[in-house]
Amino acid sequence: MSYTSGKQEAIRPCRRDDVDALAGLFARSFRDGKGGGSTELRRYLEDVVFTGVGVGEEPRSRVFTDNTGEVRGFIGIWPRQMQLNGRPISAAVAGSMMVDQPELHPTAGARLLRSFLSGPQDLSFSETANGISQRMWQKVGGSQLSAGSLDWLRVVRPAGTAVAAAQHVFRPAGLMRPFASGFDMLLQWLDRNPLALPAAQDGVHDVEATAADIESLIPELSRTYTLYPDWHTPSLSMLLTHAEAKERYGVLQRRIVLDRSGKPVGCYLFYARRGQIARVLQVLALPEHVGTALDALFRRAQELGCVAIRGRADDVLLDALVERRCVLFHGASTLVHARDKELLREVRSGPALLTGLAGESWTRLVGGEFA
Repeated sequence: MSYTSGKQEAIRPCRRDDVDALAGLFARSFRDGKGGGSTELRRYLEDVVFTGVGVGEEPRSRVFTDNTGEVRGFIGIWPRQMQLNGRPISAAVAGSMMVDQPELHPTAGARLLRSFLSGPQDLSFSETANGISQRMWQKVGGSQLSAGSLDWLRVVRPAGTAVAAAQHVFRPAGLMRPFASGFDMLLQWLDRNPLALPAAQDGVHDVEATAADIESLIPELSRTYTLYPDWHTPSLSMLLTHAEAKERYGVLQRRIVLDRSGKPVGCYLFYARRGQIARVLQVLALPEHVGTALDALFRRAQELGCVAIRGRADDVLLDALVERRCVLFHGASTLVHARDKELLREVRSGPALLTGLAGESWTRLVGGEFA
């Protein structure tokens, strides 16, 4: 199926012969032009866009072509089945929207978004929308989930966190890391760190987990939410495989939290690199153990030498994050849209699991490096 005719600007399904153009577009949009010729990037884009697409089928992802037929825009679309208050609904998540030379193609982003929203899914959502994308969504009836649009930061080493944050803006600031580490050690020795973590609860502990362990536990813990993926379409094992490599963030850590009786009550996944800010992919727990899971995450990140921990909030996590002196701030927006306004009201009325493995953040396009 094609939406093009002649030499007009058009939106059409992504094709395999678009991959080279997508790699260049991705590099210009998100990597300052670096890595567009990477074979690794091209292979990954082909994998993430076309995996699961049957023979003779079209991927849901869309491209925008200019009046010469060149690919100038893209929106990644990943369909998934979800559960809403115990019944199945179809959904699709959009991400990695990019437009080359938007000043020459001012309507390309809006047209890509409308193409996505007009798809067959009951619910459309995104967890990575910037300010421009958010305004486009809201113009066509989309709405923001407030808690899901907040990032959180828990500082454990104040001086190290300041250096790590400065290093993102001014790379030579990393030379100050040994001094920051010494200062944080002094605070700890003097028992003067105002952000020191509390001691672990007696009998509550967490253990390293395999991908299979996590895969077996996540479906049960997801039921804390009124809206959550069914973890079959796409499969949770596929999402976890994609999430393994995010070179900019560090090594993926998988942990299961156990209560005093040894029963699993939570799990978390995050990326750790010594001297840097840990990046959380997912935290899930039974309602009465949300704080326990967060505490375990913070302690583990500190043990690995991380200076702070950053993740995405939601309605289930929010109160426990505030109680643990996390800084809340707006990063990207989580947005939802449905043609059925009653369904949209129902989605907004309860806690929704739409970020991390449930959203787009499992892809290597977020946090990956491509040689």
